Amino acid sequence: MTKKAGQTGWEGLFASPTLGRLLAKFLTHPDSPFYQRELLNAAQAQLYAVQQALGRLERAQLVTKRPRGNRVYYQANRAHPAFEDLRRVALKTVGLGDALRSALAPVADRVLVAAIYGSLARGEDSPQSDIDLLLVGSLSLRETAALLGPIGRELGREFNITAYPPEEFRRKAKARHHFITEFLASKKIFLMGSADALAGLAG
Repeated sequence: MTKKAGQTGWEGLFASPTLGRLLAKFLTHPDSPFYQRELLNAAQAQLYAVQQALGRLERAQLVTKRPRGNRVYYQANRAHPAFEDLRRVALKTVGLGDALRSALAPVADRVLVAAIYGSLARGEDSPQSDIDLLLVGSLSLRETAALLGPIGRELGREFNITAYPPEEFRRKAKARHHFITEFLASKKIFLMGSADALAGLAG
C-alpha cells in the first residue's frame, strides 16, 4: 500500500511475491476483469511466473477465468468464502491507497491534492486508528464522506476528513495556521496531486 514494509509483509504470506501481488490486484479491484498482459505490470514478473501464479489462484477458486473474444480475462471471485477476509487484509496492507484513488476517481477533476497524513502516513497506525485525509479542491466534506464511506465500513475504520477550497488553503498557509503548518511539515501519502502541487497551493 503505502510503504515497502507493508508490501513485504503481504507478499511474505504467499509462496511467491508474484502470487501476492496478483492477488492484491484482484482483491483491490474486485469488479474489474484483467487479461494476462495487463497483469504483468502489477506482478512485476515475467510472463511464465504470472501464468503459474494465475493457475494457482484459479485452482484455489480465488479468481475466475472467462474467455472474451480472443482474450482470456481473470477476475476476483467474490463468492469465495475467504474473499471478504482477504480483501480486508489487502486493503489494510497493500491496497488502501489504490482503493482510495479509485473511490475519488469520479471527482478527480475537482481535487487538486488529496493526501493521507497522521499515524498511517508515519507507519504508526493500529487497526483502530482513524485514517486522516486532507483534500484541497471543490469537494465538500459530505461528498467526500459519501465516496469513502464504503471503504471505511469494509475496514472498520473511520475517516477523519479535512477539506479546503484552494483559496482558503493558500490563505491559511500564508498566515501560518497551526494545523496547516503542521500538515505541510508532516509525512504524507499522496493519493492525488504531489508534493510540488501542494507547495504551489501553499504559495
